[in-house]
Amino acid sequence: MINNDITAELEAPDRLFQITHVSRTHTQVWLQADANSTHEHRLEVLFQDVKYLCTPFVLRGLWLRRADPEQTRRLTELHGLVLEPGWDIYLLSRSHDWFVVSSHPLWAEAKLSYSDEPVFWSHTGKEDVVVAMGTVK
Repeated sequence: MINNDITAELEAPDRLFQITHVSRTHTQVWLQADANSTHEHRLEVLFQDVKYLCTPFVLRGLWLRRADPEQTRRLTELHGLVLEPGWDIYLLSRSHDWFVVSSHPLWAEAKLSYSDEPVFWSHTGKEDVVVAMGTVK
């Protein structure tokens, strides 16, 4: 059985992430870092119920965590945002103000190639494919 770990953050400082999928309604966004010479598996992050996105399409390194109250206040004022219950600001970087306003993001590490469908479309629960899964809360 694949555990769904609850984590406060997800850090992958040496990986290259890109936005690989966006739902037609723009409420779901996938970030993906592919396997390479130093990482055996693909790492994927799914943001659901996306309300606002402030990030480039490609980013080097990821430090995903929920914004603290001061960061939330500063970013909501700067961007004119109003957070509704159930949505939080999730920061993506140590050195930039890149963020997503969404419900809790999901992440998965899997034995998949660049062109395979996202974990959360076709591979959830497949222990031969999915190495680890979690939620950032």
